[in-house]
Amino acid sequence: MAAIYEHIRQRGIDKVALITVSNAFGESGKEQLLKQAKDFGITVLNSENFGAKDTDMTAQLTKLRRNEPGAIICWGTNPGPAVVAKNVEQLGIDIPLYQSHGVASPKFIELAGQAAEGILLPTGKILVADLLSEDDPQKNALLAYINAYEGKYNETVSGFGGYAYDAINLLAKAMAGTGGDKSKIRENLESIKGHVGISGIFSFSKTDHNGLDPSAFVMVRIAEGKWELID
Repeated sequence: MAAIYEHIRQRGIDKVALITVSNAFGESGKEQLLKQAKDFGITVLNSENFGAKDTDMTAQLTKLRRNEPGAIICWGTNPGPAVVAKNVEQLGIDIPLYQSHGVASPKFIELAGQAAEGILLPTGKILVADLLSEDDPQKNALLAYINAYEGKYNETVSGFGGYAYDAINLLAKAMAGTGGDKSKIRENLESIKGHVGISGIFSFSKTDHNGLDPSAFVMVRIAEGKWELID
């Protein structure tokens, strides 16, 4: 969310509208979007929601458009966000549409089709690994993972498998020498610093159990059915 808001602010936009899926992912996303907006000098004009299985969001988008936001942020996971993208195109809403990292996979582009063109979203670096600078500390790990994954499964990689890959490797590191003692595993996890993973560079503490900072995400634009790394 911080990555989205920073990009919106850099574009000189200070008013947005939200459309979020009616489940835990969408509700927690809406809560944080509302909470963080003021930190970036952004006003949320209004918000709407949609069901995970809804097939048309034109009514909600029509309401959002009335207040003339500078951008729309959609927070959800497939297939709903792809429907939102298509409805935005059908309604001729000509403002930036931002999506969440929950659609950061080739499946979203497949579902949204032409309507995906120009959509912006934050993602882990895996989708644009080949576009990263040579001195990016994650690049080698990402390329090795991509080659191994695509070689084994013969399908395009996404960040979601990377979550499990990171979890297993972090757990293996934390379990070393503990004999399975839960308190020692926890202590070791909280002591891990600078672990280069697929999702980012993890550094935990007793109060930070996420381990990632905003640098784990980059902003991308969908252009001609491909991911384009943007500043």
